[in-house]
Amino acid sequence: MKKIVGIASMPSRELGLIDTINSLSPQVDEIYVWLNGYKEIPKVSVTNVTFHLSETNDGAIAKVRCLGLFDDEDFYYFTCDDDIVYPEDYVEKNIQIYEVGSIQSSHANKYASFPIKDYTKADISGYYFGGFIPKKDRVHLVGTGVCMMDSTIARQLPYESFTTTNMLDLWVSSWAWSNQIPMYAVPHQRDWLYPNPKIVQNDSIWNGVLKDSSHQTQIINHYYQ
Repeated sequence: MKKIVGIASMPSRELGLIDTINSLSPQVDEIYVWLNGYKEIPKVSVTNVTFHLSETNDGAIAKVRCLGLFDDEDFYYFTCDDDIVYPEDYVEKNIQIYEVGSIQSSHANKYASFPIKDYTKADISGYYFGGFIPKKDRVHLVGTGVCMMDSTIARQLPYESFTTTNMLDLWVSSWAWSNQIPMYAVPHQRDWLYPNPKIVQNDSIWNGVLKDSSHQTQIINHYYQ
């Protein structure tokens, strides 16, 4: 099956985006990049990338809005970030352990119980993409910067209804949970994936969530019963 990557980027992370594209390009058939707020298309040497220049900031949700830019019969879809360094065997190893009809990620959370009091401080078993994950585990929330699904799942994603731009992890996971689609954290060694040191994280989504996670908490408690 075809291997396709979807990425959303913002101008302050252009250097990271180029690194991400260069690392993933040899591993996949096509890369689709949604450029949030860019004035110009970045210069890259690879030929299997398609850019969508957006005048608006669609945030992380654009990683799945990229699905509207192509039409292939069967494919594996990888949602990736512009601030992570991906190893040369990233795609191959994910496919080897993928379960058809599921969503898997190298970054995930598993909650002890519901409802939760606070999205950032709940009783969580967390799987960090840069850390060691010993075995595949069923989870409640997947991180879409290191995420994979097949076309049967990707085509069902109601991305046009994902209204809050920088809450893609939560929207995808809540939708999957509501539709009994299994989600997994996948095993890997420490530092197999790691943050790109070129990127300053002052404007990261997580930093904003730490300041106020009330909306995220409300969504979790609405969908996870």
